[in-house]
Amino acid sequence: MGPKPTKSLQPIKSLKTIKSLNTALISVDLVVFQLSANNSLQVLVHQLPENKCPQLPAGRIEPEFDHCLEDTAKRQLSRLTSEPATYFEQVVTIGDNQRDSRGWSLTVVYYALLRPGNEQSLQAQAAWVDVVNDQPVTRLAYDHNQLVMEALDRLKNKIQYSALPVYLLPTEFTLSDIQNVFSVILGKAPPMRSIRNRFLNYNLLEDTGKKRYGSNRPATLYQTNRQSENWLFDRLYLTTKV
Repeated sequence: MGPKPTKSLQPIKSLKTIKSLNTALISVDLVVFQLSANNSLQVLVHQLPENKCPQLPAGRIEPEFDHCLEDTAKRQLSRLTSEPATYFEQVVTIGDNQRDSRGWSLTVVYYALLRPGNEQSLQAQAAWVDVVNDQPVTRLAYDHNQLVMEALDRLKNKIQYSALPVYLLPTEFTLSDIQNVFSVILGKAPPMRSIRNRFLNYNLLEDTGKKRYGSNRPATLYQTNRQSENWLFDRLYLTTKV
């Protein structure tokens, strides 16, 4: 018998061929909110030379630097401001072949909250834009207006059963400041007795021993109690239900 015929091997595709495959663009997009000095909700944007409209902070995952998706989100934020976010949360994953002119695109959307008064820490190309009627007053690039709406819907829902309002406030604040966060974001707020009962009875706040003086009686200044584990509640405020 002659030697067995050798099995023919399939040619290995070159790296150049592999790299030419049509793959989706994957990014992390970040919707960053703050309350302005004039008491309006704002979103962080930046301007790139190739785009007519400003856009949200966004970028690709860098395995060398990012161990998880939140690392990518934090890195995108650090490109525009040195101010750290007080809160991050993943909102939604969106993908199709229409949102980016370069081809199929998928993004993981996060929202983040910042304390007010951080304008001095912004990079030159970054700016805060007011949000009116759930939309930025400036048209954003790509589908970023839609991403702002997605993130704002989540924020509106979650502040009703969590301690999220304090993440939008300075390190020291009054109970009236908490009530104001509800008014700005929802257009309505729980009564002060409900806020007092929830935030104080759940041991969420610590008295700083300081007062804020104004036209009315002095108001106690609080700070968050980082030792408390009661950041979520089992029900909404009745007066803020849609």
